[in-house]
Amino acid sequence: MPPFPHACQARRALMPSPLPLLTDAPDWRECPHCGQLSHVGPRRPGMVAECPRCGEVLWHMRGAGANFTLACALAALVFYLFALTAPFLEINAYGRFALARLDTGPEQLLAQGWGLVAAAVFTVTLLGPAAKLAILLVTLGGQGWLPPRALKTLFRWYKPVSPWAMIDVYLLGFLVAYTRLTGMAEVHLDTALYALIGYMLAMAAADGSLDIEALWRKLDERSKKLPHPVEGERIGCDACGLINHAAEDEPCHRCHTPLRRRKENSISHAWALVIAAAFLYIPANIYPVMVVTSLAKTNGYTIMHGIVELARAGLWPLAGLVFFASIAIPLTKLLVMAYMLTMTQLGRTEHLLGRTRAYRLVDFIGRWSMIDVFMVSILVALVRFGQFANIQADVGAVCFAGVVVLTMFAVTAFDPRLMWDVLEPADEQA
Repeated sequence: MPPFPHACQARRALMPSPLPLLTDAPDWRECPHCGQLSHVGPRRPGMVAECPRCGEVLWHMRGAGANFTLACALAALVFYLFALTAPFLEINAYGRFALARLDTGPEQLLAQGWGLVAAAVFTVTLLGPAAKLAILLVTLGGQGWLPPRALKTLFRWYKPVSPWAMIDVYLLGFLVAYTRLTGMAEVHLDTALYALIGYMLAMAAADGSLDIEALWRKLDERSKKLPHPVEGERIGCDACGLINHAAEDEPCHRCHTPLRRRKENSISHAWALVIAAAFLYIPANIYPVMVVTSLAKTNGYTIMHGIVELARAGLWPLAGLVFFASIAIPLTKLLVMAYMLTMTQLGRTEHLLGRTRAYRLVDFIGRWSMIDVFMVSILVALVRFGQFANIQADVGAVCFAGVVVLTMFAVTAFDPRLMWDVLEPADEQA
């Protein structure tokens, strides 16, 4: 194996190889974004192993140990329990008092007949964060008293669950809701809000210190060692990253996830989700996301109406944030996904690197579009003063939540390696 190419001390590239026998399988990677097989050099804390073809980060070698990550996760657990049990916000208006907890928004949405929106908000603000935290705590804390296979089966869900833990996005939605509440009532911030901020910071520290590949290898050390097969097709595991010599649908030798060379029916599934989201995008912007009653006067508010109100109030940064999150990002995701799917189906090789970077972008920004949905859930939880002041969700919120969820599923369903599969071996070497 030739030495690493020259790189700065903070980052190292991976070296591609001409189809070797992967007898040292844990030291090899298949890039999840372009399919390139690459070899990882010696582990050095702080180094970043990148795909030499598309630049995807395949292994960020963290310097902090697992004990620090576990401590951060335990701190996040304490904050999360406080957030569940303590009040979130209190308001006083028209001589009346209202209090909301973290689950009051989904509860009120369900009471108003918007069960799908209530389920979405409940999932990403309560179930998602709880699941992500539980997976991390059990995997890190369960070593030594739980079977390695059980820990591996659990930990393989950490990455799929992570995007659906949206406390950070929820807090931005709270910021938008807060600007509206202060104009109609006296607002008091309560314990759960600060607990959520603490949870967000603790989980950010845990994610930033977690070395996923090192943890997989540590779990491997406790497993019964079996000879690694060197016959069969090379298939990278989507869950743990290990390259296996196996047939499709066989279990991964490390985490026992069924192996697939490429995601099954990736293009057709992604197209179906993109088309469904595109149909919902129009009513999401035409119909009101909420209906506001104030002193017996009722008005419907669309997403754009809310952006204009923020701008008129002089809150231009917040108005810009909502515009990008609720208008620009969903539209960008739809257009980029349609472009990538079309180019892949046509077998075109132009702008492969640019398309791959665009895929990473839409994968990263998709969840931030939930800001308006969270804003509505907070407002309906608090503003319940009859004809004096009352806020109810409307059909636009349902459609917009559908757009966000469907586009996130579309990005997950699409396999970006299909874009690179059209290359001939000569083109890859070039």
